[in-house]
Amino acid sequence: MKKIIYSIITVLIITAALSLSSCLKDSKYYVNLSQGAPLVELPLEARNLAGNLVPEALPISSTPQVIQVAVNLAYASTLNTPVTVTLALDPTAVTTYNHANGLDTGGNVPYTLLPAADYSIPSYQVTIPAGQHLVYLNININTSLVDPSGLFILPIKIVNGGGQQISNYNELLLAVGAKNQYDGVYIVTGTLSDNTSSSITGSYPETVYLETASATADGFYDPNIGFGHAISTSAGPSYYASFAPVFTFSGSTITGITNYYGQYSGSHLRSAVLGSGVNKYTTGSPGQAGSVFQVTYIMDQGNPGVPRTTFVETFTYQGPRP
Repeated sequence: MKKIIYSIITVLIITAALSLSSCLKDSKYYVNLSQGAPLVELPLEARNLAGNLVPEALPISSTPQVIQVAVNLAYASTLNTPVTVTLALDPTAVTTYNHANGLDTGGNVPYTLLPAADYSIPSYQVTIPAGQHLVYLNININTSLVDPSGLFILPIKIVNGGGQQISNYNELLLAVGAKNQYDGVYIVTGTLSDNTSSSITGSYPETVYLETASATADGFYDPNIGFGHAISTSAGPSYYASFAPVFTFSGSTITGITNYYGQYSGSHLRSAVLGSGVNKYTTGSPGQAGSVFQVTYIMDQGNPGVPRTTFVETFTYQGPRP
């Protein structure tokens, strides 16, 4: 399967700019590109701004998944001769990103360079043909090898413009991740029954992400609180600490569950146990818009565990997560 990184081709922007009225030429934002030199750029960086990550979550597959990185000749017209552009891996960009975002201090988890075994690049050179603006660098990602729980960056940089000037937008920070077919955004409805307090109820409907933990398992992530399950109490909104379910799937059936933090975690020694009930997809197939699965599970406390809270929930798929 081929995943293409789309961009707004600079030549279209230039054409529009040249057609604007003279009042724009008086603006501080006006740049007369028709008088400038050609620039070789990575347009997706220009779109996302320098220093920002470009997420690339790819399906886990035994077949390499292809990312195509656009390389553009930014100029009002095309050239009469081809331009061969050389790109390279820039490992120092990972350290720079971590430091700039404070990920190398305290208890933060920094990004690391995508392992060499996880990808291949047939050639770091691409040639923009005469009369054209855009060409693509192909990157083959071995998603079956990518650790779904890891934070990886593949930093690709233009190092030689083939005789043309290199733009400031010359480096792309690809945040490469692997995802299975269950990964995505869901609306969760249902009920929860807490044996210790009748004032604790569910905080439904709840928007959650299922994030890939392995080829067949996904963790319950609430974008408002992280890996944790929201609840309502007499004192207001809260959540169960040290507890988030990780569902294991086999096709359309849920076959197992564990605690994201590990069984018997936290001061309450919390664990996740799959309950009896409808633990499968009831509508559609995994990854399809509108598909639905139901699940019953229990949060145990102590070792050996004693059931505290029973969840009976319905997950409706909304689409890919951000």
